[in-house]
Amino acid sequence: MMQTKSKQRKQFTWQRVAMDIARVVCTPLLLVYRMKRLTPEGKKYTHHIQGGAILAANHSSFADPFLLGVAVWYRRLYFLAAEIVMQGKLRCLLLKGVGAIKIDRNAADIEAMHKSVDILKHGYLLSIFPQGGISESEQIETLKSGVVLIALQAGVPIIPMHVVPAEHWYSRRTVVIGDPLDPKAYIQKKFPTTTDIEQVTHKLMEEMNRCAALK
Repeated sequence: MMQTKSKQRKQFTWQRVAMDIARVVCTPLLLVYRMKRLTPEGKKYTHHIQGGAILAANHSSFADPFLLGVAVWYRRLYFLAAEIVMQGKLRCLLLKGVGAIKIDRNAADIEAMHKSVDILKHGYLLSIFPQGGISESEQIETLKSGVVLIALQAGVPIIPMHVVPAEHWYSRRTVVIGDPLDPKAYIQKKFPTTTDIEQVTHKLMEEMNRCAALK
């Protein structure tokens, strides 16, 4: 499993105590979801993801952030959340406390990108749904390129994932986890072009669809 250089992550910090409390409160979800973690080949996924990395997954329901959190229960997980989700002072405060980073999906949100890069450089995980919104289609046809830009700036890999939709809320859930994709392995230039970014984004889409192909 690829590891990246990052600043030392503290096991405990007062700044992230709300995240840790939320993880404890959500522990019963491990029993509710009875998560199966598989590789695209259908084998049991046994790796523990180390260092900073982006989890890039499909987005078919509002439960997906919780499912990803359960899939990597052993790590603190930050996530990007649309402005509309974080409306209201109390909701915004609570979501920020548990690791949400507000992002404007209709514009190039530089502030959100800077926060994301900083978190990744400190060795944390960040989940992003690069489709840009909820989609029930199993086949991913387009992705936003921001996920690749953030990974390049932070110097971390992108881990393609697929959350398999469930027929019922009580059904056992499955998450397919692919191999890490390192954007720098595809872009050797110091200043990549738009075409370079699009090519890596397309490669990520292929890997996410490979994860989705597992039945």
